[in-house]
Amino acid sequence: MSGFTDHGIEHGSISNLNKWIEAPDAWVSHYLFGNRGSGSPAMWRGIFIEEAVSDTITGTLKIDDAIEKACRAFDTKHDFDDGSADRERNNIEPMTRLAVEALEPYGKPDFPEDGEQHKVSMTATGDGWKLNFIGFTDFNFPDHGLIVDLKTTGRMPSVMSKGHQRQRAFYSKSSGNAAVKFLYVTAKKAEMLEDGDPDELMAEIKLHLTRQEAFLRLGKKELLRDIVPVNPDTFYWRGDEAVRKSLYGI
Repeated sequence: MSGFTDHGIEHGSISNLNKWIEAPDAWVSHYLFGNRGSGSPAMWRGIFIEEAVSDTITGTLKIDDAIEKACRAFDTKHDFDDGSADRERNNIEPMTRLAVEALEPYGKPDFPEDGEQHKVSMTATGDGWKLNFIGFTDFNFPDHGLIVDLKTTGRMPSVMSKGHQRQRAFYSKSSGNAAVKFLYVTAKKAEMLEDGDPDELMAEIKLHLTRQEAFLRLGKKELLRDIVPVNPDTFYWRGDEAVRKSLYGI
């Protein structure tokens, strides 16, 4: 038995791993105690913009109709308002238009028959453990040998975050060393980035998974809750302060 199987963890993902690295307290809450967390306005803005971009570049909807659909969905979906809901709703139109403009030169993306995202996977192995690692890519352009992941953001980065670099590396390696770029879109501009060495990042992922498995082997979830450091200031707790207080007393 490994630490993963001890706690019923059947597969891993980059979002899982990034949360473990950046906020182990929020990771324990989510993956061991089942507290999935609330959806912020920024999160839902990103989800519905991606849907609007997909609807537009596949020809399913005209861009104005796709934007209107996204705005209607946003109005019914975000779980709490941290004061940013109006701003994020207003970002849907310009971000969608900029993303579509950036992706149009690549033509229509390829999707599986079910119309959902392409699933990618790899198996990570260590001393006494094995874990299937999965992910879902946003837009595949096989004629260009390119995978594009869409990231909507309030501020344009000059360099991809380490978490996004890990995600890019995994997508590339799990897709036969395909070219992977991240399209960052703000309300004012769009830019493609591709930072980090995939081989080095995959080795780093393996090290983080090894540490995660060793942590899980320490004992039951209640023990892990009691020993993990707690940082109330990370964005992972935004909207879920009551959950954190109930679980950790902080």
